[in-house]
Amino acid sequence: MKIQITFPRICALAMTCCFLFLTRAFLVLPSESSPSIPEPGPSGEGQTSFPLTKADLNTDPGSGSMIDLSQLSDDYTITQAGTYILTGEYNGQISVDAEEQIVHLYLKDVSIHSRSGPAILVNSAGKVVITLAEGTDNIIRDSAHYRGSDNQDASIYSSCDLTINGSGALSLYGYYNDALHSRDTVKILGGDIFLQSSGHGIQGNDGILISAGSLRIESKKSGLRTTKSGKDDRGTIDLCGGQISVIAGEYSIVSSGDLYVRNCSVRTDSVLGQLDVAGSRFLTAGCLEDE
Repeated sequence: MKIQITFPRICALAMTCCFLFLTRAFLVLPSESSPSIPEPGPSGEGQTSFPLTKADLNTDPGSGSMIDLSQLSDDYTITQAGTYILTGEYNGQISVDAEEQIVHLYLKDVSIHSRSGPAILVNSAGKVVITLAEGTDNIIRDSAHYRGSDNQDASIYSSCDLTINGSGALSLYGYYNDALHSRDTVKILGGDIFLQSSGHGIQGNDGILISAGSLRIESKKSGLRTTKSGKDDRGTIDLCGGQISVIAGEYSIVSSGDLYVRNCSVRTDSVLGQLDVAGSRFLTAGCLEDE
C-alpha cells in the first residue's frame, strides 16, 4: 500500500517535531544531575536573615557631639537623634529617650560603671548603634543592685534594635543578670567583644545576628538566646561570620526560631547542652565545635 505524502501532511509532521523539540528544551525532568531546591533562609556570601541598613554599617563619627563622661556628676540622658562620641571614666547611667529616632553612640576608651540598673539603658528609640572606635578599649559594667528595673535587667538594655559595629574592644559585665539584652534584634557586626554575665550573655528577643569580629561569652545561664517566634524570621539566630566562643551554665545557644551557622567558627562548652532550637537547623560542617 502506498502512503500518499501531501503538503498538509508535511506541515503537520514539521509542527509535531517542532513541538517535541521545544518541550524537551524547556521541560527539565528530575535526575541525579539536576540542581536541588535551595534551603529556605539566607544563602550566599554576605546575605543574612536580617536586613542591614546604612545606620547599622556606619562607623564614622563625623561631626558628632563630644561628651567627656569624666565631667558628668549625674546620670546622662540623650533625647535627640545624632552621633555622640563618648570618652572618659564615669560612674552613672547613659539613657536614651529618643522616640523613633536613630542614635549613634561612638565609644572611645570609655569606662562606665552604673551605680544602679543598666549602664546603658535605651528606653525608646528607632534604632541604637554602638561603634567601638578603632584601637580603643571600652569597659561597661552594671550594678549588682537594681531598683524599679521593669525587667530592664542587663548591663546594656535596649527596647529597640541594637547594633554593635567597629573594630575596637569591649568588655561588658552583667553583674545583675544579662550582659546584653534587646527586646527586638541584636546585631554584632564587628569588634573584639568579651561578655560575662550572671544571666544570659546576649538575649535578642526577636533575633540575633553575628557576622564579624571576635565574641567571647561566659554566662551562668545561656550564651545566646532568643524568645519570640513567627513571621519575618522572628526568633532566628544567624551566625554568619567571626570567631565565637561560648561557655555557659545552661545551653550555649537557645533559639526560639531557626538557627544558621555558616562562614564562622563557633566553640561551645555548656552544662545542659550545646543547642536548644525550636525551629530548623542549618549548620555548615566544621563551623560548630563542642568542647
